[in-house]
Amino acid sequence: MSKKLTLLLASLLLGLSVWPAPAVHGAEPKVIFSVNNEVLQFPANEAPLITGNVLMVPIRKVGKALGLEVVYIQKEKKLELSRNGQQLDIKVGTNEAVINGKDKLAINGKVILRGNLVFVPFSLFNAMGLISSYDSAAGQAAVISPQNYAGTVTGLLTSGKYEQLWQRYFDKTAKTAMPVMKLQQAWEGLVEPYGTYNKLTSLSSHQDGEQITIKSTASFAKGDLAITITVNSNGKITGLWFSPLAPSAAAPELKLPEGVTEEEVTVGAGTSHPLKGLLTLPANSPHPVPSVVLVQGSGASDRDETVLGYKPFRDIAYSLAKQGIAVLRYDKRSYSYPEQFTGAAAATINVKDEVVDDAVAAANLLKADQRMDSARVYLAGHSLGGMLAPRIDSEGGKFAGLILLAGSPRNLWEIMYDQNMAVINSLPDGDPVKAQAAAAVNAELTKAKALAAMTLEQAKTASSVFKIPAYYFKEMDMHNTAELARKLTKPVLVLQGGDDFQVYPTTDFSLWKEVLKGDAAASFKLYPGLNHFFVNYEGKDAGTAAEYNTPGMVDEQVLSDMGQWIMGQQ
Repeated sequence: MSKKLTLLLASLLLGLSVWPAPAVHGAEPKVIFSVNNEVLQFPANEAPLITGNVLMVPIRKVGKALGLEVVYIQKEKKLELSRNGQQLDIKVGTNEAVINGKDKLAINGKVILRGNLVFVPFSLFNAMGLISSYDSAAGQAAVISPQNYAGTVTGLLTSGKYEQLWQRYFDKTAKTAMPVMKLQQAWEGLVEPYGTYNKLTSLSSHQDGEQITIKSTASFAKGDLAITITVNSNGKITGLWFSPLAPSAAAPELKLPEGVTEEEVTVGAGTSHPLKGLLTLPANSPHPVPSVVLVQGSGASDRDETVLGYKPFRDIAYSLAKQGIAVLRYDKRSYSYPEQFTGAAAATINVKDEVVDDAVAAANLLKADQRMDSARVYLAGHSLGGMLAPRIDSEGGKFAGLILLAGSPRNLWEIMYDQNMAVINSLPDGDPVKAQAAAAVNAELTKAKALAAMTLEQAKTASSVFKIPAYYFKEMDMHNTAELARKLTKPVLVLQGGDDFQVYPTTDFSLWKEVLKGDAAASFKLYPGLNHFFVNYEGKDAGTAAEYNTPGMVDEQVLSDMGQWIMGQQ
């Protein structure tokens, strides 16, 4: 089996979930309740109960089994539930929960007091990004964390229990689309190219309405495999994908240069999300030095912006410090606090929370350091960081100038559409997947274009776009990059790799020239042969993400140009 082959087992549309019929009057039915595949035992007066058509659960006992922090404030009649950095507050007698102190979410059922026990609607667990299922006819309810769910599914696959997995976990429509034999053939077909399964090495989850998407990395003897599972509100699998991952790569080791020092710092100290960072600066400089804040691209990223065989922010920091410029780089919030980007909270994450506020805090940290020239603090943003640079500047960064590394003045969803279509267009015309994939991507484009007519509140409940919450795109689109860039009255340096296949020289770089046309303070430079990370690569798999596996460093000419530009500003 080719490692480039992606096995799509099922990708199914969800229907509306239906709550079970009300219980009959008389003795309360007994519900067998399990947490992470273990049945809980309840005293008779503390067992789950049914009110109307809603299953109610004693939160103290169940919460403890799930690892939730449960606090009940009697004076306010308020329940506080915390899990992985996410807090959910809800008052007794209400059905509206507040996520992380700001976002409101309606729950099917109200919190009630029974004696001295607090009971919560079963649907509350789904709101916290947990997978829940309730079979009223069988009298069985279960709650399981995404990590345990993925582990259970993978465990059944590796032990050859395909029939059990199919019967117990597959949605009815998924069963029709993927019979047991096909499931078995797909998994066992991985044995030859990947070898023996070892374990799950990473996992993240995202909630989109009533569907939860679990993404994990499975480690095999001969490589890694991405496993994606989509689960509906009844805890049933609606989609299962196995996708090859590129082999792991390590960036080249690089010692701290002579004449350069480095110290640990904290960006956002005293806030609810302090970020670890590194300040790299020339040693023993007699005068305040110019400085730069580095802002990463999309996704969770460490301070070096590590991607397979690259550490571009480390390369930039070391080089600029040798040229007399201090550099601050720090771990991105989504990297340091991944739990705040999962569950119900993910539906209202935006780039202000994820990127903008932290970059402003980093700028303020440099300006308050007497070793820095507070009038010469710059921003260098890569990819998404370059796209957001004008906004970061306008929302409090107030930089002396901006360096845009492979950024774009377009909407993010436009770029994602182009990236997806580029992959699809590379498929042979006879491949039956090609037309299906193109139709799916065009459907996402239609949803993206519909965002313009939505309010922010409407976007919170809209379906995802390119697997990202609609609210994320909507909030970003309200701060148009091109419009903000046109208002800039400070120096701007736009740099672009000629072989970049993620942000395009012929489209995005040209658009920057159009947007900043007539701005005497704007400079542009295109580097033939350099990719999205400004690395020169001409070997096997050039022009694909596989080239990032070969360790490489940011081109010396780019580093020199950045340093000369900063030192040349007055």
